[in-house]
Amino acid sequence: MKTRSHAADYYRRILSVQPHSLKRLDGFAKIMPCNRGQEISGDPGPSGHWYYVIVGAVRRCTVRSDGRRQIVDLMLPGDFFFVSDNQNEATIEAIAENTVLASYSGQRVERLADHDPEFARELRRVAFQSLTRSEAQLLIIGRVTALEKVGAFLLSLDGRVSDRRGQVELPISRYDIADYLAVSVETVCRSITDLQQRGVISLMGKRTVKILNRGALEDRVGERVHSIRPVSIAAGSIAA
Repeated sequence: MKTRSHAADYYRRILSVQPHSLKRLDGFAKIMPCNRGQEISGDPGPSGHWYYVIVGAVRRCTVRSDGRRQIVDLMLPGDFFFVSDNQNEATIEAIAENTVLASYSGQRVERLADHDPEFARELRRVAFQSLTRSEAQLLIIGRVTALEKVGAFLLSLDGRVSDRRGQVELPISRYDIADYLAVSVETVCRSITDLQQRGVISLMGKRTVKILNRGALEDRVGERVHSIRPVSIAAGSIAA
């Protein structure tokens, strides 16, 4: 029990120094450690829960008509997401070991937003972050070739999960990358190998991709990709 309490205090300190949009509710936030594959749920009713990813990664996925899984949103450190009892059969679960979330009561969030216009504006910015992630994913998976999709995905991650530009710490496995890009895992692996053989990227273990030639990667993607950078902190772990 004492170890768990110390861990919660540690992540609460991390949360306290991160400049996210719901800072005024940090004192009421519940620190929520999650194991890989653990489903994230909210209270019944439309108020639900808001969650903030402190470390690790979370996916929102659905099952397509052909039985294949599709990741429709990928939440990384610095991202907010909302969970209620009306998720349209989507499943939300942790995908990195030692994922840690901050949980905010939806009712408390709504009450503060009703009485504080400034906080209501901050809450709208949080909601817009989710829309921006969805738009970015549509732009990535809408590309023509698998190589373009994988390249665009690496460029988008470059600004999301690390301060070290050009060194991408992959927060998810290649299987999850495939489900995110709506391609097969074999296609993901072939594309990464192709980029590696062309000298565009190098692999530094299973978790790290180093971009050696950004211009060549952007040209191969077909256009300049602007990364999403909500908050700059270390990414979670990956299972290959």
